[in-house]
Amino acid sequence: MSLPTGRSVPLSPGRRFVIDVMHFSQGVPLVTVERRVNLAEVAAARVAGEPRIGWFAIFLKAFSLAAREHPDLRRSFLSVPYRRLHEHAASVACVTVEREHEGEAAVFVIQIREPDRLPLERIAQQLHRAKTAPIREVSEFRRIVRLARLPLPLRRLAWWLTLRAIPRWREKYIGTFVASSTVSAGGEVVSALTPLTTYFTVGPVSETGEATLRLMFDHR
Repeated sequence: MSLPTGRSVPLSPGRRFVIDVMHFSQGVPLVTVERRVNLAEVAAARVAGEPRIGWFAIFLKAFSLAAREHPDLRRSFLSVPYRRLHEHAASVACVTVEREHEGEAAVFVIQIREPDRLPLERIAQQLHRAKTAPIREVSEFRRIVRLARLPLPLRRLAWWLTLRAIPRWREKYIGTFVASSTVSAGGEVVSALTPLTTYFTVGPVSETGEATLRLMFDHR
């Protein structure tokens, strides 16, 4: 009696995108720090506000405000044509979003430029659109699918130029920091890989207003 042999599953665009991200994340010496904070005053202001803004939008703006004051959070390590740090003029958030595409869960990203200068309601609207709009209606999602369909050498060249050689491409097409949260799914991100300088995440906010903030950063 022969045993089942399984089947070969082709890589979807979403899977190829994640593989490329992981490829360029290798070799980035990330260090993780976390801090427990009390946000009772912020929680009270959030409850009193109308409309009530989600916590993730608030943290996204808060991190961008911190990056405005601390340029280290807006710097990228570039290696082509020579090793150097590039200080971006503004913060651009790279926000991860899980969506269904071609019958499977896929990770997409959107860019939110200068969250520190946007009203919280505008940030919340952009996040909501990223979670609900059809894939074809979100320009960042369309770009990811197009890139993922290219042959491997062309994809890797595009990623290489964007991450290591052309800072304006890095800022425009990827961002200056990654922000992510799995609180809505009942979990927390405790470790991650990223090709960018910083990865910011936050745990659930307790009834007393306490939360754990985590920052993973390129030690270079």
